[in-house]
Amino acid sequence: MDDHTVIGRVTAILEVVAAGTGPCSLARMAAETGIPKPTVRRIANQLVAERVLSRDPRGYLLGLRLIELGGAATAQLGTAEAAAPFVHELHERTRQIAWVAAFDGEALVVLDTAYPAEHATLMAATWRPRLALGPAVTAAGHLLLSLRPAEVDQVLSRGLTRLTPHTVTSPRLLHGRVRRAADTGVAYEREEIQLGWWCGAALVPAPAGTYAFGLISPVRAVPMARGIAQLRRAADHLRRELAARPGPVARGDRSALRPAGGPSSG
Repeated sequence: MDDHTVIGRVTAILEVVAAGTGPCSLARMAAETGIPKPTVRRIANQLVAERVLSRDPRGYLLGLRLIELGGAATAQLGTAEAAAPFVHELHERTRQIAWVAAFDGEALVVLDTAYPAEHATLMAATWRPRLALGPAVTAAGHLLLSLRPAEVDQVLSRGLTRLTPHTVTSPRLLHGRVRRAADTGVAYEREEIQLGWWCGAALVPAPAGTYAFGLISPVRAVPMARGIAQLRRAADHLRRELAARPGPVARGDRSALRPAGGPSSG
């Protein structure tokens, strides 16, 4: 049944192609989805251009990009399962917000979080499964730039916005932050995004990709130096756990963010 939405139509077409044992014709896609044949042709050809479908003389097949996405999803689900005990242990040790996420372009895909009850309202209001990136100011953004040093000047060309009196707006200091993240695999900020909060993030390289493991705390709750030391240990333990697990070759390092209106996601 055609629901007349773009996502609904794309999903319906993919499901019809996936249900077959061989190439699927335009006529069959139109008949089974209820979508007009010219529209099916247009959508299918766009999906071919994006490698979501492939085409041969007999019709359409699922494309290689779906295999890539499926592999990434499998890896992320496996990583979430492996990371959960470490995330929750870090939360138990600090009683603050612990999280792990995958870099995905200009965003973080959050795989797991653990936080105290007093932060539940804040987390519900500010955290989403996918968080957009602020590479110049967030700890996770500095980790991302440490993986992509050529992009630092591009970030600087957009200007550095002062969010609090403590926000770093000096190009020299940003370069220094990125170098430190590259050297240590850890980045942190204190009250640079929201007054009263600090965030730290650590890189966790693994066979399936590169992840960020983070900790967020009010400055009065956990001293940043102590929290970062605990984060380092937890990230190292997670790295060893993931290294022992088989996984696909990473397709490249991707990005990070802060939750809007709340403490930095690193």
